[in-house]
Amino acid sequence: MPDQRPGDGTPRRSRGRRRRHRGAGAACRARLADRGGAEVKRKDYIDWLRNLAILFLFPFHTARIFNDNPEFYVKGPVNTLSSALVNISSFWFMPLLFLLAGMSSYYALRKRSARSYAKERYLRLFIPFLFGCLVIVPPQAYYAMRFHNGYGGSYADFLGPYFTDFSHWTVLTGISPAHLWFILFLFLISIAALPLMLTVVRNRYTPTWLDKPVLALAPAAGLALLSFLPEIGGENIFVYAGYVLLGFLIATDDSIIEALEGNRRVFLCVAVPGAIGILIERFTIGSQANPLSAAWHYPVCWATLLAVLGYGKRYLDRRSAFMDYFSRAAFPVYILHQTYLIVIAYYVLQTDVHGAVAFPAIMVPGCCLSIATYEIVRRTPGLRIMFGLRAPRRPSRPLSTGPREQHGAHPPRPGTTTRPRP
Repeated sequence: MPDQRPGDGTPRRSRGRRRRHRGAGAACRARLADRGGAEVKRKDYIDWLRNLAILFLFPFHTARIFNDNPEFYVKGPVNTLSSALVNISSFWFMPLLFLLAGMSSYYALRKRSARSYAKERYLRLFIPFLFGCLVIVPPQAYYAMRFHNGYGGSYADFLGPYFTDFSHWTVLTGISPAHLWFILFLFLISIAALPLMLTVVRNRYTPTWLDKPVLALAPAAGLALLSFLPEIGGENIFVYAGYVLLGFLIATDDSIIEALEGNRRVFLCVAVPGAIGILIERFTIGSQANPLSAAWHYPVCWATLLAVLGYGKRYLDRRSAFMDYFSRAAFPVYILHQTYLIVIAYYVLQTDVHGAVAFPAIMVPGCCLSIATYEIVRRTPGLRIMFGLRAPRRPSRPLSTGPREQHGAHPPRPGTTTRPRP
């Protein structure tokens, strides 16, 4: 029988074990702090920028219906404002989403192991991508066939040829990821770049030169060079990988973001005239894909992203009820939004509604249906994983203070004493 300390009913051996357990817990917390997990604080401005970007998809893809580019699932009368909206935002909009994804990846790897990170990417990106390609995307091609080619068959008749035609990815023929190409690219980049990202985290590398405004614009040259590598389905995965890695590097030190915040006006002064130049170019000679255009398009895009980060950090780094709600809804809404917009647009364009009325008549119901569907998805366990949602947290059970309270026994009356059981 172990010795007991005088005046204490706890055996010394048990007390030693408790001290060792406390020591092990302290060591575990120290290792977590050393990895940075204990220091990671949620960056509210990243959530804000991502949420606003997802919401911007509704006017952006509605404008695609009315802009001067004929290649879309359904097309209405050309509208100059819609063309301007697409032209002024398309060169930096998707790069922003990849940049923010890279920043989020850094904070995720500060808290998770590589295996946990890869598993999460698989569950939250690849599974929703497959589900979306099989269920969410096909109606877009079906209504495109009806609108452009006068297809009169049923949806069931359409699915057979659709899923067996791999000739090329277009809006009219064959299987296509449609707008879900972003999810596929993000998954592939996250897995392929994982060794490099882990090296940055383990070596605690921080590109301090990014806090200088002139040097911060230098990565645009590398992005321009990457743009000459082969494309996949009209998109360059190498350029988007560059944005992910740059976002990852920016997140390595808060001083970089603070410097971007301080230099936000400098970047804005580069971005605004450059964006106007791109807008003029696209309205006059059209979009150009050549070394000369790349030499100034990518600096303008990169300056725009740095300005967005700087102003986002300055004015959006706070919590809100909207952000808390939409941060969970954003990914399912992204998956759903374009299908709803195209289906609604198909029927709206069959009427004589004027373009000024048709635009909100398509966009507003598309947004409402996306949010309503999210509300259904988040309440349906089998659908949550298909839309990249985590399992709901189980409510914590209240701690019982003793067997008498646990079984609903009444507390002792005032003035009475209770004797501890031997």
